[in-house]
Amino acid sequence: MTTLSQNLLDLSDFAWQRLRQRVEGLTDDEYLWEPFDGCWTVRKTDDRYVADGSRIPPAPAPFTTLAWRITHIVDVLQAERTATWFGHTATDDKPGVPGSAAAALEALDHAYEIWRRRLAALSQQDLDRPMGEIAGPYAENDGTSFALHILDELIHHGAEVGTVRDFYQGLRAEDPFPAALSGELTPADRPALLAEAAAAQRWDIVRQLADLGFDVNARTAGGITAAHLAAGTGALDTLRFLVGCGADLSVTDTQYDADVRGWAEFFRQAEVVAYLGSQGTKAR
Repeated sequence: MTTLSQNLLDLSDFAWQRLRQRVEGLTDDEYLWEPFDGCWTVRKTDDRYVADGSRIPPAPAPFTTLAWRITHIVDVLQAERTATWFGHTATDDKPGVPGSAAAALEALDHAYEIWRRRLAALSQQDLDRPMGEIAGPYAENDGTSFALHILDELIHHGAEVGTVRDFYQGLRAEDPFPAALSGELTPADRPALLAEAAAAQRWDIVRQLADLGFDVNARTAGGITAAHLAAGTGALDTLRFLVGCGADLSVTDTQYDADVRGWAEFFRQAEVVAYLGSQGTKAR
């Protein structure tokens, strides 16, 4: 039987992995993008960056940039209270407000490492015990309720980050496939393009890109290969083609740790499962 502590840790890791994949490739322009007047963001003051804020936030709340949102997630995860409210001691260094996309990703990784270590160290007693005076108005709440609160912060702010990225990228949408098919975009320029075509279910483009030398085993930013996607959607002809091009059916994706047959079985693609069985694959 899975313990409460392990369930909390598993949920945290799942939410973190989803967020971390959503911010992969973040640029400085995107990080500091202000789509409206009056946005809250991070601003350079003297030799450091500071996040906009107010002890009493204005109503309605201002739109917050990716810089502000990511900084907030960092602050939530590494705050002293994620140790002290559980009765533990906070001894970790906390870096300053990140002023660039690269610094933000580094700060996110650091903050999550702190939070995960603290969460993993909690005993059942820590989770069951009322937090006491240190938690102020939440003194009677137990550790589990506080752990769930931090996970809610990670999940809902992570979803906001993903949504803002979608807005930014949607306004600058590009179709890279014509450039690839004309030879202007090469496998060296965009190694994962064939996997991206599979994610868009552009199966005709997948075949053409493979013929042009794009890697059939490349992964999307989410860690998924074209073979996984073909198997999961039931695109059997494309999967056969990919196998003929050397697709590795044993590779596992980074989100569910499942191989290609595992995807076919999960999405109930019976014909694909039968075909993969004929190839001698076993699901993982």
